[in-house]
Amino acid sequence: MLKYLVIAISAVGLLAGIYVVSTAAEKIPNPPPDQPPATNPYPRGIAALGFVEPASKAIAIGAPEPGLVAEVLADVNDAVKKGQPLMRLDDRAIRAELVTAEASLLASRASVTRLENAPRAEDIPPVEARVAEARSRLEQIIDKLERLTDAVERNAASPDEIQQWTYDRRTAEASVLAAEAELARVRAGTWEQDLLVARADMARHEALVRAAQIRLERLTITAPVDGVILRRNIESGAYLAASPPEPPLVLGDIATLRVRAQVNEEDTPLLRPGAPATARVRGPIDARFDLRMVRIEPFARPKQQITGASTELIDTRVVDVVFEVAAREGDGTPRLYPGMAVDVFIEATDDGSK
Repeated sequence: MLKYLVIAISAVGLLAGIYVVSTAAEKIPNPPPDQPPATNPYPRGIAALGFVEPASKAIAIGAPEPGLVAEVLADVNDAVKKGQPLMRLDDRAIRAELVTAEASLLASRASVTRLENAPRAEDIPPVEARVAEARSRLEQIIDKLERLTDAVERNAASPDEIQQWTYDRRTAEASVLAAEAELARVRAGTWEQDLLVARADMARHEALVRAAQIRLERLTITAPVDGVILRRNIESGAYLAASPPEPPLVLGDIATLRVRAQVNEEDTPLLRPGAPATARVRGPIDARFDLRMVRIEPFARPKQQITGASTELIDTRVVDVVFEVAAREGDGTPRLYPGMAVDVFIEATDDGSK
């Protein structure tokens, strides 16, 4: 009985194998593509990968130095004008430096003013008094010396006394000269060189104040051009590093959009300036728009921006061709956003001439 059961099971397995093999040989129809394929509209054309960018390019807004973000003054989609503040860093440390520099500047200015207005009327009388005192002392010594001379002739005084008072007379004469020189100096006012030194010190403090003001102004980051905030990667209270992984703000002039196409080096002989071109937006809708060639950038570089397609060559060099997007009003095509990847088709020459 077991023998016949094994034979039956084997037969059923054989029949099942034959059925599987016969059905697997049937041709299964390919499903339709999710979106229409991109086709080149030109009989002879160049296909390239393109990226939408603002006319001003995407400007990464950074900060002149790292610091704490005190305030972000612009948000995504905000239209800003050139010079408009976008964000402000914490400026308390620099404001403290500015206060110190301004105080030093006030002191140096006061010193210059004092030197420019010297001498005061009150400075001269004390010096004149010292001159009169020195002269009076000299006259007293001269009179004493004359009387001693007469006394020596009458043998009423010794020659040593005459010699001592002679020394005193010379000292008194030197004191008179010193007092008169001091009076002349005071009356002459400030020496020009001292005034130059004081003014140079004042200029140095003015420069320190201006430097602090400039640093303070730099902490308020402003828009370099008219445009729209495309991206915001920073918030108030965050610390902005010297080299952040992403720019705090991205700004661009999207009034006019451009497309930067990467033409493979193998296709560059077919390029010609001013060639017509079109671009296709990727997606379920076959949306195309006309392009006007702006320039061919004459520098081949390694391909860096890729789409990730398995058939895309990345071990090649490309030449950038910049196009301007033609005005599109009410044509029903999808909106373009900076950074989008589009398929670009450029009409090529037949003989490769430029």
